[in-house]
Amino acid sequence: MNKNDFIYSFTIIITSSLLQVLFPWWIIFLPCFVYGIFAGKNNFLKSFLIGFICIAFLWGSYAAIIQLYTHSELSSRIATMFTVPTNDFIGMITAIVGGVVGGLSSLCGDLVKWASVDLKPVKRHSDDDDD
Repeated sequence: MNKNDFIYSFTIIITSSLLQVLFPWWIIFLPCFVYGIFAGKNNFLKSFLIGFICIAFLWGSYAAIIQLYTHSELSSRIATMFTVPTNDFIGMITAIVGGVVGGLSSLCGDLVKWASVDLKPVKRHSDDDDD
């Protein structure tokens, strides 16, 4: 990762965290998608990983903060509801789900850019014999 990737990652994390205050959880796709369109360089694995790591870090941090403030009460209730052995799995599952959404949205942005760049109209060859 170069310096620009760290700047993009920081921007994705900050904008996603600010947008999640005002909008539903799925708004995290927007900064990752915009990253894929404007900063993606047809390196699909890198694009996916940047979106995945940024959102997984963000949601993992949110899960850890909630677990600390509620003294693991919320995560223990969710763990018993889903029959998960420990509370820590809930934070990891949350981070993975968020990471997959972020990774796929940045990959989709990169694929949209890849599909729409360098499209040239098809030239029709006029055959004089057909007339």
